[in-house]
Amino acid sequence: MAAKITVGQVPAMFSRRQQKVFGIGRREFPMHVHGKIISATESRSSELDFMAGVTCDITSGLQSTSHTVQNPAYPLYPSVAQLLREKGIPKSDVSKIPASGPKGRLLKGDVLAYIGQIPANYPSTQAATLAKLSHLDLSNIKIAPAPVPAPAAEEVVAEPLPMASVAISISLAAVLATQKKLQDNLGVTVPLSRFFAAATDLANDDLPRLASSEPSADELFDEVLGAKPINTSRGDYIPELNAFEPPKTVRSKPVTEDLIDFLSAKSSKKSVPTVSVEGSSGVASNVFSLTVPAGEEVRAKVFLERIKTLLSVEPARLVL
Repeated sequence: MAAKITVGQVPAMFSRRQQKVFGIGRREFPMHVHGKIISATESRSSELDFMAGVTCDITSGLQSTSHTVQNPAYPLYPSVAQLLREKGIPKSDVSKIPASGPKGRLLKGDVLAYIGQIPANYPSTQAATLAKLSHLDLSNIKIAPAPVPAPAAEEVVAEPLPMASVAISISLAAVLATQKKLQDNLGVTVPLSRFFAAATDLANDDLPRLASSEPSADELFDEVLGAKPINTSRGDYIPELNAFEPPKTVRSKPVTEDLIDFLSAKSSKKSVPTVSVEGSSGVASNVFSLTVPAGEEVRAKVFLERIKTLLSVEPARLVL
């Protein structure tokens, strides 16, 4: 069954229970403050002021830096009370200690400054420093100068390496004979480019290694295990073919007859001689050449010698 409580009794009921909730009795507050007698209503309002002060202690802790005595409306901080007991300071001397805390409350620094363990102005100095640092100070900000672009470094142009030319004469008679034989027997025309491509691929295998080349990490590891050093490597040469034109037949200019010789009947028909400019022998009809950096002449020479051997000795193996 619900209790019958009038509307006017509700605030009074809460006001009586308020002391138990906050754990603060009327006896804990002095009734005489600065020679004035505080009534019950004023005492209740002081209780509310105390709770409001506890709530705003964190936000307004750095706002008050003036030296006053401990506000009797607020109890001592537990840390301050413990310090007073440790240092043997009686409660009667609390009013003699200047308080620099919020709402005039006593801090540990005030007690330490009072007994001389820290400078007397240390609490106020620290409070002023913290109050200053609590606000963002932009007065000392300076605009950084724009970075100066670094001067462009001069590009070092590498000097071109000296080049050397290596050439060799190769007869293509065996290749042409093989080409004709395949045409007659199989009816297949194999272009010369196929012979050259196959010979170039085979001739690039296992060429002598250059003295300036360094072994790879795998090769060095194999040498540690006892393998013989590799003195050959694959090349990437492509020869240039310089073919001579076939021999041409050059006719001499006709001899013009003299009118006096014609009238004197001394003229006779002269045959116009034909002069044939024969080309060189078949060995020199085709020249294979390479242009390589200086120091690779021996390697290029070995490559061209292999080309000559492959095109001269059984060239049919290149396409069959």
